Amino acid sequence: MKDKFPYSGKPAVVTKEMCDMNGHMNVVHYYHIFSEYTDLYHDMGFSHDYFEKGFSSFTLETNLSYLKEIKEGEECYPYYRIINVNPKLIHYGGILLTEEGAVSATYETVEVHVDMTTRKSSKMPEWLLSNLNTMKEEHAQAGDVGFELRLKIK
Repeated sequence: MKDKFPYSGKPAVVTKEMCDMNGHMNVVHYYHIFSEYTDLYHDMGFSHDYFEKGFSSFTLETNLSYLKEIKEGEECYPYYRIINVNPKLIHYGGILLTEEGAVSATYETVEVHVDMTTRKSSKMPEWLLSNLNTMKEEHAQAGDVGFELRLKIK
């Protein structure tokens, strides 16, 4: 399944603090890994400079499915791909793999481009939309995502 998600994130080691009373990684840390263990936002075009110019993105909806537990001391690996874009929205997804290469979780989210002066959705500049479309086309060459997508954008 890894080959369907061509953008790799940074590996994470599950610490004791990340685990719940069941002895495996707590659900909140799956989201944290998917959102923080990557340079995907930067590579999409959401750099620090872009944020300083008054633009950002907000999460509208996220779907996480937990398939295999990860325990303290184990390493996991996030992978991503752009699924769809339009002038205001970005739909992307990911998988979290265990050390053995099994899919521990699937992830998808829809982000909206925001003008921070109004804190409302706004169209992306052409260069950003073009960059995202290029990434989407490159990622689409890997075939379908391999799991049922629950989120959609037009």
